[in-house]
Amino acid sequence: MEKFNLFYNLPKLYYHYNIFFFVACEKNLVELFIAMEYPNEAVQNGLRTAIRSYLSQIDVDTRLQNALAGGTTKASVENELLGDLEQSGFIDELIDEFNLNNVTKKRKSEPAPHTIEQQAHPGINYMRRQLLLQIHKGKAFTSHLLDQPTLPGHTAPTYTLHLSFRGQRFRSRPVACSDEPDLRESFLLELHLNGNRDAMLEVTDLLSVADKIHIVLVKTDPNSETHLVSSQYLDWRDVLCIPTGKKTISIEMMGVGTESSISVGILDLTLSIIPQCDILSEEVLSEQRKLERSRQAERDRLFLVYTKQWWREYLQIRPSHSSRLVKLYASDDNQVNRPVCSYVQPLRCGRLLENPRQAARFVSLIKYDKPSAVGNSERSERWSSLHSFIAANKGDVENHAALLCSLLLGFGLNAYVCLGTKAKSSPHAWVVTIGPDDGSVTFWESLSANRYIHKPTTVNGILLKPPPASKHPYRTLGCVFNHKAFYANIQTSDDVTFADFDLGNTSLWKSMTAEAISSVCSPTVSWMEMPPLQRSVYDATTLSNSMEIELRRMISEYREGEGLTTVFDDQCSYMLSMALSAYETERITGQHYGNEEFSQSVTHTIPEGHTFKAYPIQFSYANARRSFASVLRSKTCTEVLQCRGDNVKLAVRVCVYPYAESAVATWIMFACKYQSIM
Repeated sequence: MEKFNLFYNLPKLYYHYNIFFFVACEKNLVELFIAMEYPNEAVQNGLRTAIRSYLSQIDVDTRLQNALAGGTTKASVENELLGDLEQSGFIDELIDEFNLNNVTKKRKSEPAPHTIEQQAHPGINYMRRQLLLQIHKGKAFTSHLLDQPTLPGHTAPTYTLHLSFRGQRFRSRPVACSDEPDLRESFLLELHLNGNRDAMLEVTDLLSVADKIHIVLVKTDPNSETHLVSSQYLDWRDVLCIPTGKKTISIEMMGVGTESSISVGILDLTLSIIPQCDILSEEVLSEQRKLERSRQAERDRLFLVYTKQWWREYLQIRPSHSSRLVKLYASDDNQVNRPVCSYVQPLRCGRLLENPRQAARFVSLIKYDKPSAVGNSERSERWSSLHSFIAANKGDVENHAALLCSLLLGFGLNAYVCLGTKAKSSPHAWVVTIGPDDGSVTFWESLSANRYIHKPTTVNGILLKPPPASKHPYRTLGCVFNHKAFYANIQTSDDVTFADFDLGNTSLWKSMTAEAISSVCSPTVSWMEMPPLQRSVYDATTLSNSMEIELRRMISEYREGEGLTTVFDDQCSYMLSMALSAYETERITGQHYGNEEFSQSVTHTIPEGHTFKAYPIQFSYANARRSFASVLRSKTCTEVLQCRGDNVKLAVRVCVYPYAESAVATWIMFACKYQSIM
């Protein structure tokens, strides 16, 4: 039987106490559901008991059945019951009895969460329009079917959903992979215009919010390896045409890249507008979508016409330009061709990353992964959206370069993505920053965070001096671009060594007009929204300790298999922290740091006549089992682990340095000290 909200228009309860009640009349039973922000279970149970008792006293069950059987409208029943509740003073008594005024005041005085990260359900605010997205279940999921059975004691593979909408991001809890994964989650999305989150949007305002909800599905293997399974966009505005303000739908999650036409599963979900607004006719929504599609199609058409003419002019300058790596469009996760400039946008990250070099380190920790096609065909090129890239924590070199360029632009640097080649003429992407005064040029390698100072050996194409041996790995340069500009290299040689980065010189660089680029890269274009970065998912201290304990156990088992006993030296393990901290600082700054103190500590701690050996290594994941399997392939590390002698003591230290999102630098040092026996 129909379920309806009796207390929808009760502002005292809705606006001030953030409680909403639903009374359901089904099979002659009244069920009461309370959704509230207060975690106190005793308060919740008390509220349920008190309200059920009161509804029983006023015989709400009989009144509902009689009203519905007699054809009475829902509005009439609601008004009658609301009137009785208000006159009885029951709501005031309930609030006083359970001290909800104090609970509310306490909640309001608590500090707000981090300005970057959105909580999965921060609380309904009835002074603003919001969209509640409830995922009920998943079904017909297939990406896990070829996985090996999970071994006893190992973690099972999991699915995680990531959502992005108008500057808000959400992450579901990881659930075990199965045909019907338990993906039950609720996400509360703010509906706002132009960043004004305090305005109560009316239905006409909501109609103009054309941004879609980006839903990304990521699979995580037991060894912490992640896989981008699906990247789907959901147009939520159909709910505006539903009288109840609630719509249940099923969306088909499609694969990515060359598999974007293949279904990987189905999500059942419900969309709800809170609080309800006026109803929008389906004809009006249909016309609005047609208008938006026509505008986007016209922008795309005009830009395509412009780029074709621009390309013809570029090839006419010099026939050899046809072999240079000048790329105007790139295919995304869903096989949609987008202008390369649209993959870059200034990105500020609050207090998550404090300087450009730290940003470069963060990007370098995201795993480099080349998308591949099935069979012996060449690798499949795919430029993932920024949201997909950071959610999966892996991607191709172009994704790394685009993210690093976006972060450097956010720090106010004059940054561009470079497309060219490196050794063996393989395509590559990196970032260049150009100084505003002296025109100093710095190359940033997004896969390693290395920086290279570029000093041109030519001016206006004239060789000044013989080029020095290049320290950077780049060979040729085809073009540079960011969100506002695109320049193709028209210098006599495309060798990076001779490249002059005077981008304003039309005899060296052919540019696109700013108007053409802004037509497809303006903030009004849906794909230009850059999702904010979130805080790390890791707790450094807890994770470091747990990994170290697990590694000690695995070392003991490994040595036992070799017929060796194991004794750990806690002081030596603690001492190794200095070296690991110095290594991470060096990766960020490029400067040696703290090595003298570590050398002095080793000299002072290791007894005379003893030998000290150590093996440091860094991983971009935090998985002890996977790390140990990797180090066993190193001859140097196995020599440390299989150490023999008199008074042998081993040490292991793990230092986890978390960055934004899932990026992490895990440093591990294995060490031993022993007295040699001649």
